[in-house]
Amino acid sequence: IGYGTLHPKTAGGQIFCVFFALFGIPLNIVFLHRVGKMLSLLCKKLGKFLHEKGMRKKKIKFLTLLFFLATGILVFLCLPSVFFQITEGWSYSEGIYFAFITLSTIGFGDYVVGKQPDRNYFSYYRTLVAIWILFGLAWIALLFNL
Repeated sequence: IGYGTLHPKTAGGQIFCVFFALFGIPLNIVFLHRVGKMLSLLCKKLGKFLHEKGMRKKKIKFLTLLFFLATGILVFLCLPSVFFQITEGWSYSEGIYFAFITLSTIGFGDYVVGKQPDRNYFSYYRTLVAIWILFGLAWIALLFNL
């Protein structure tokens, strides 16, 4: 993710990381493209439904973009921020900040999930966050496609 808290310490680990990235980054791009295409199909279905209701193309494009923008903001920024607020003990604004910095792929490392020693996290917490990141990146890719 780019937060710098977990990194290979040996030369062998660093070399492995380079080769893993050579394959992992393109595979991630393919994955995000596929998920983006699936989401694009939802956009087309929504557009077709609105077209059948007699709306003009420009209005359909605007409403589709607005719908996926609002839904994505809710699902990928607002709701996870509440989740981070409860689980990490951050303020809501810190959760929004973390969500935005993470999904914009900036990843400063000033906030990292699942790393506070005084907190008890459920076993799949970091895995769930990783899945949220993947689908959040796919949502951002969809917005760029729209």
